[in-house]
Amino acid sequence: MNRVGGAGTINRNASLNRNVNVNRNWNRAVNVNAIGVRPGWARPGWGMARPWNHGWYGGWATPSWGWWGARAATWGVATLATASIINSAVDAAVASSQTVIVVPNTEYQLLFGTVQPTGTSTVAFDVSANGSVYQLSADCQSGLLNGQVPGNAQEAELLNAACQVAFGTAS
Repeated sequence: MNRVGGAGTINRNASLNRNVNVNRNWNRAVNVNAIGVRPGWARPGWGMARPWNHGWYGGWATPSWGWWGARAATWGVATLATASIINSAVDAAVASSQTVIVVPNTEYQLLFGTVQPTGTSTVAFDVSANGSVYQLSADCQSGLLNGQVPGNAQEAELLNAACQVAFGTAS
């Protein structure tokens, strides 16, 4: 315990460090190097250069995830960023030799070159939030982020962006 002045009352906030923009489920901080964020497919024409099956994700006005309707209404959102917006962000980042895109409608930065499918509809990726980098996973078919339904609209946007980069249609 940390006691103020060595005696007396207990300072229960002595080492409290809350990161309110990061889900408590995001517990895998990583140290990313330049090699890991610049794979061969992350170049002009990245959409066709991805060496895995893609083109099945997206193309809808609203996601088909079972939890979407009620949660979206609670969050006050009707749609997520379109494939065009996300693809344009990746295109611009590639053209300017950047390794991240700002996920639309969030403060998150997706390290798009770390996007790596782990199955036919699942993906692992790194995201920067509040000065730290976290390794996350997503199930693009079920709409889960690290095995859980997103806790807010920003997490849903992150899920959508990672899934679009991994499995969406892109030129």
